[in-house]
Amino acid sequence: MPKHIVRLVLLFATLGVLALAAKIYFVPRSFWTYGHFRASSVTEIASDVPVYQGSRSCETCHRPEFSAWSAGTHRISCEDCHGAAGTHPQVGKPPLIGSDTHARLMDARYGLVTGKMRVPADTVRLCTQCHAPIAGRPATQPQIVVRQHAGTQQCIACHSPHAPKIAFPPIPKQALVGSVPAGKVAAAPCAGCHGADGKSPSPEFPNLAGQRRAYLVGALEAYRSGARKAPMMNAMAASLSAKDVGNVAAYFSSLARQTPSAVRLVASTSGDKASAAACTTCHGEHGISGNRVVPNLAGQNETYLTAALEAYRTGTRQDALMSRIAHGLSAADIKQLAAYYAGLTCVGAKPSPACKAAP
Repeated sequence: MPKHIVRLVLLFATLGVLALAAKIYFVPRSFWTYGHFRASSVTEIASDVPVYQGSRSCETCHRPEFSAWSAGTHRISCEDCHGAAGTHPQVGKPPLIGSDTHARLMDARYGLVTGKMRVPADTVRLCTQCHAPIAGRPATQPQIVVRQHAGTQQCIACHSPHAPKIAFPPIPKQALVGSVPAGKVAAAPCAGCHGADGKSPSPEFPNLAGQRRAYLVGALEAYRSGARKAPMMNAMAASLSAKDVGNVAAYFSSLARQTPSAVRLVASTSGDKASAAACTTCHGEHGISGNRVVPNLAGQNETYLTAALEAYRTGTRQDALMSRIAHGLSAADIKQLAAYYAGLTCVGAKPSPACKAAP
């Protein structure tokens, strides 16, 4: 082979080796992952996140809410209600500093400052996207006419948005047993305020005749432990044993539901039935509760109901559900509700079948 051909081949081989060396030693490794990006942008791109991350991205910081959501019926993404997780402020992480264009765009896009996740303010508008009555909507999504279901209340007054089913307290074991005769004896000290037959002689105290047994047990236990504050009731309940509590509840729940001034069950009174829409889910359409731990309100004393709702509204009386409901009521709303339920009675020519429900 001629020498000039050999030299040419060696030259091309040398150039190939030099090109391969340059490719290995002079091209950043990031090129094969990020292409032609260079400098600090490589690190930023590596730490960047998609705008929509999915519900799992919320679990670390919001574990209680995530647990309730994952066990409930709402299995839509967290971002459907709260917005894109990529825009959620990262608590404790300061804004990015630097003149780099990519850094400034990141800062503007994600707003990396201390803060909280956005919470929807109008839950009625949010929830009715799935629950408003629409032809063809799946039966698994309850069809709700909000005005009839909850009046002007927001959905979160009763429902946790992460686990929408209302969680009532468990039925106390004392509510499953109890002696009516023994309860009548143990309830003798109660007659001064609540009446010997459960019909209070004073409008300031509640009627207990025909009240839900489980509710009475829960209330007495709360007074006994001090969780519910009322000096007179705390002292009275403290003198009762757990067995006495069950007996007293059995006695009062066995008495006929009626009040001294009762005339008949009416569909509407001087109170406004529409204002009671938010109450019917728990307390029943005619003030007779369908849940054993929720009190009946039909025929209850108006003065007592007004004072109780005011106490819930101002926070002097606490209950996770009732406090949220009452907080959204005005003084006029409370007056209307008290008048409405006080006018619903279980005596007369045509009492409601609900009045005969077992306590």
